[in-house]
Amino acid sequence: MPVNQTETTHPWTFDARSAAVYGLVTAAWYTVPDLVERRSTRALLKTVCGVSGIALLLRTEDGRDALEGVRRLRDAIREPGHDGALAGTSASVAGATAPGEADSGDVPDNTLHGLTPVEITPAGKAAVATGAVVVLGVTTALAVVGEKVAYRWGERLRARGVRAPHARVGLVLGAAAAVLGGLAPTPEAEEDLSVA
Repeated sequence: MPVNQTETTHPWTFDARSAAVYGLVTAAWYTVPDLVERRSTRALLKTVCGVSGIALLLRTEDGRDALEGVRRLRDAIREPGHDGALAGTSASVAGATAPGEADSGDVPDNTLHGLTPVEITPAGKAAVATGAVVVLGVTTALAVVGEKVAYRWGERLRARGVRAPHARVGLVLGAAAAVLGGLAPTPEAEEDLSVA
């Protein structure tokens, strides 16, 4: 029985620009304790690292995609009603003809025209906002725990007499951040996930 062979596609791509930003910012962030002893100055330098990293990430494809997703979510929450915009429908897409247009019998191939518009209720908006706050809180808590673990790791290396201990921690974590930050699903894989 013949086996159908399909063209293999890679589900992931690697964005070198995002990887470089994630890696360099992470390494710089964790190297700061080797450069400065005062906590207030360290906090200032880490703030500069973080803001610089965000500014650089917004210039990558991942950053632009994230901004677009935030804008869509904001627009959906602000939408008071549904005048067809949420479902992507219009009179001509739905099959009706606009005044002065002849009916050609051809309806554009739009998979969204059969969807029922969904209005986000106030309770739905509150649930989305609550979910965002919970995700932000959990992410912040995990970041704080990770920061403490990395700092203690560096301090243990310093106690053993290792030179530039926090820079070493920063290089390890920066390399991991570069690999993870550079990976992105291919457009085909994203479409497969959205269909599923």
